Amino acid sequence: MLKMLFNFIISKNEQRLGVKLDYARKIGTADSRLFMRYGKIFGFLDPRKHLSAEAYHASRICGALSADCGSCVEAEINLAQNSGLSDDFINHILAKNMGALPDDIVAVIELSNAVTNLQDAPEARDKIINYYGEKGLIELSFAMNGAALLPGIKRAMGYATSCNLDLLRRQAPR
Repeated sequence: MLKMLFNFIISKNEQRLGVKLDYARKIGTADSRLFMRYGKIFGFLDPRKHLSAEAYHASRICGALSADCGSCVEAEINLAQNSGLSDDFINHILAKNMGALPDDIVAVIELSNAVTNLQDAPEARDKIINYYGEKGLIELSFAMNGAALLPGIKRAMGYATSCNLDLLRRQAPR
């Protein structure tokens, strides 16, 4: 009965994300407690209360990109589109076309890229605090690192796929 519930939840999330979650099915099949622990990650990731949709999704896309998981980046693109971000905006993030993005989003991308690549960007952090406050910075840190965490889980289990940014940019426009 519990595994049927897990499969229902996974199927709903596959529809929402637009990607297969075979690794989540594997977790659910292996151990229900492990699956429930895995599910707690999303409570950590999903709430967005202190950031704009643009900042939140830019950070998550950067986190997924840093982990080089194509299906994770695809899922983040789909989530960003479902939140109303334009295809042009998403493509500017993917192409790192900073000149086409507002200053607050440039700061988000700079900090997200730095942190998920084990570096620091204090000037970008200061700008983010100026735009979104300490709460926004904390929420942003959850978004970028959470989006980088899931590809690591997938990679460890043998389910990660490499990014093909040219293909992903062509997929962004619906």
